[in-house]
Amino acid sequence: MKGIKNIRIKRIEKNNTSEKSDVVIQESPLQIIVAYGEVNNRKKETLSVTMRTPGSDFEMVTGFLFCEGFIQSASDILSMRFIGNPVDITLQENTMLVEIAAHVSFNIENKKRNFLSAASCGFCGKTNADMINQQAFIPLTNTFKINVECLYHLPELLNRSQNLFTQTGGAHAVALINAEGNIIYTREDVGRHNAMDKLVGTMLKKKLLPLNNYIVLFSGRLSYELLQKSLIAGIPIVCAIGAPSSLAIEMAEDNGITLIGFLKNDSFNIYCGAERIIQS
Repeated sequence: MKGIKNIRIKRIEKNNTSEKSDVVIQESPLQIIVAYGEVNNRKKETLSVTMRTPGSDFEMVTGFLFCEGFIQSASDILSMRFIGNPVDITLQENTMLVEIAAHVSFNIENKKRNFLSAASCGFCGKTNADMINQQAFIPLTNTFKINVECLYHLPELLNRSQNLFTQTGGAHAVALINAEGNIIYTREDVGRHNAMDKLVGTMLKKKLLPLNNYIVLFSGRLSYELLQKSLIAGIPIVCAIGAPSSLAIEMAEDNGITLIGFLKNDSFNIYCGAERIIQS
């Protein structure tokens, strides 16, 4: 299965030592190279190197480009393909070439990430701190609401849909949930921001943005960047199993997002946007 790796370990239980096989989450680099510009004057540059869990890579890169403001629709990408080492299969999918349509104004210098981006943080190392003030592409709606009883069921639904986490214990997950409380898609990755990029990229390719009538649920803590990606995708209700950061709360308040943390099967905290939660 893509995204996992089998290894041998020594298991210590009290005074007994044994050798056994184990499964761990796979983490490997992906170099993103973009080709852009007019047909007769194309440029090719490395945009980013990020650590990620292989799987849904095309969706992840699509979501990344959209959330970073490089593209506004899936049609802005002409093609995507791996151009890694064809001899060594372990390196074949570690470099991706993305052909950007000629009509797209692609300003790479202000947003370039020509460094190794850690999987735990997609914001770290951005070359321009003003990027955090990027505006959402899609306005939110205030009409979407959800029943409190529906929210109580979400942690268990997410837990059952986390295949990589079940096998390895090392994956973060994000789930897209409809108004009826059903999970539409779950995406997992060693990096939280990668999982969200995979989800956003999937929906962008399906031409289903904005996600004005959906909830998003994160398996762990909620950082500023995850809230920003949710805003850009037009998601009105953002939930997390863990705690939100102070900056995530501030951004949710400023942009009319309902923010829920510490979601359990019988309780949760509302940090802002309580008007979208229906208590029966």
